[in-house]
Amino acid sequence: MHLEIVRINKGQMDKLLNLYNLYLYDLSQYTGEDPQENGVFDPTNTYLYLEREELHPFFIIYDGKAVGFVLVCSPPYTAPGIDYAVQELFLLKKYRGKNLASQAITKIFDQFKGKISISQLELNTPAVSFWRKYYQEHNLIYSEEQESIVIDGLEGQHTVITQIVDNSRLV
Repeated sequence: MHLEIVRINKGQMDKLLNLYNLYLYDLSQYTGEDPQENGVFDPTNTYLYLEREELHPFFIIYDGKAVGFVLVCSPPYTAPGIDYAVQELFLLKKYRGKNLASQAITKIFDQFKGKISISQLELNTPAVSFWRKYYQEHNLIYSEEQESIVIDGLEGQHTVITQIVDNSRLV
């Protein structure tokens, strides 16, 4: 059983959008978002990941199959003072609980060094727990803050938890 992260190219846009729709479906229990009239969730500007060099999209490949994705941003798509942001992390439900997301993030952190921002919706307790456990298991020191924000396309305020970790000294 082999896991790798593979950069997504423009020819794989449909596959990314299909997985992204499943991701938005999973998130809808925390955001209250409904699908559009055509039955799919609004992918907003996801296509930009394949057009901008500051955006880094990767499939999580396990046993030769795309089982999820990681979307990473670099400036100007990050907050000031932040080198990278893990914008989205998704793994198909069937592959969760097998340490695959942790392996994928380790590969991302090996590739992207510096101050990294990771945010989760506060209501998405599985995601919040995953990240805190990851930091603990990898002895990463992080800061954490919480803020209430408006998310484009969604009603009301949403509380977001953001961690900042500096992995630049990790080997």
